[in-house]
Amino acid sequence: MATLRVRVYNVFFGDAILLRIPEVDADGQEIILNVLIDVGNAMAGGGGDDRIFAPVLADIQRELGGEPLDLYVMTHEHMDHVQGLLYGAQKLGIEIKARTVWMTASSAPDYYDRFPDAKKKRALACAAREAIATFLTTSAAPVSDSIAAMLAINNPRASDDCVGHIRGIGATSPVYLHRTADIGGGLPFRRTKVRILAPEQDTSIYYGRLAPPSLGVIQDDTAPTLLPPGATTPPAGVSAGDFFDLVRFRSSGMSANLRTIDKAANNSSVVLELEWNGWLLLFPGDAEEKSWAIMARHGLLRPVHFLKVSHHGSKNGSPEAEIDAVLPELPIDDRPRQAIVSTREGAYSGLPDSATLDRLKTRATLHDTRHAEPGGWVDVTFDA
Repeated sequence: MATLRVRVYNVFFGDAILLRIPEVDADGQEIILNVLIDVGNAMAGGGGDDRIFAPVLADIQRELGGEPLDLYVMTHEHMDHVQGLLYGAQKLGIEIKARTVWMTASSAPDYYDRFPDAKKKRALACAAREAIATFLTTSAAPVSDSIAAMLAINNPRASDDCVGHIRGIGATSPVYLHRTADIGGGLPFRRTKVRILAPEQDTSIYYGRLAPPSLGVIQDDTAPTLLPPGATTPPAGVSAGDFFDLVRFRSSGMSANLRTIDKAANNSSVVLELEWNGWLLLFPGDAEEKSWAIMARHGLLRPVHFLKVSHHGSKNGSPEAEIDAVLPELPIDDRPRQAIVSTREGAYSGLPDSATLDRLKTRATLHDTRHAEPGGWVDVTFDA
């Protein structure tokens, strides 16, 4: 039997993961299944450069040898996970097709008609994002790379086009995944066992509270929206307009609201566990604390031999208790444990988190896409 291979591409700040899985067909003949999880990167700041998709998609084409993917998995609707296939089709003439497409539940065209609470909370989040984008466009406040990246990644108009393209690459209609979804009819696997650990079907559970437009007061756990006049003054050499627009942005809760919006989409990630010949591999997309906590509460987490580090090495993507569950301090068997982080400095403030990566290194061999050339890859293999 051949070797299972996980190829993780250096797409800067984003994900693109190609799995080569030895399997058998309906007649019992040995075959290889090609599974692609996400293709995208940040669209602003140091983590984004669309030119990176040319070598990545060209390599995927070579690996497929003219055949479609057996499975494409879209974990969630952030641009650093979804924009690559549309870019390849429109700008590079590279069409990636798939026999089967799996997508996160909330990307179904009728999803928000069926889940009114999620619709209401998403509408509030989209309105907050638009208000922030408008403020930054018209104000003198400097826009950091981190804020620009979050605005771009969470742009619903751009992601709608990319998600719409992904819906159309399959030979059949997509399967929309959540924790309790029935995936029996959409499985291309016979030897490989698959579990969907997240997201919850009703994604309204993932939305946190947005800071309201109040003046100079703190309501519950929200941030104050405006510092009192005279509380601070511009430093020497800095214009009053620039300074007070920056103060207004930081004290208004806008930055906190962006993080809240970002977390909601991350927590809607498909979390996929594969079991192949005794190897357990976990692909959590960009799941953050709330999604991990729900998985733990349902008793879904168990020790694995491979972990794709969630959310590009952020602290929120690797909560300590949950990492203890999937990469416990004492291994459960003598098989080597490996993890990989797909990340890039300069996209989000504080990412990757060095303390988080150092902790992961104590549990597994940690691979890092930053060690590959731009557009190159890191391979992790598992013998039969």
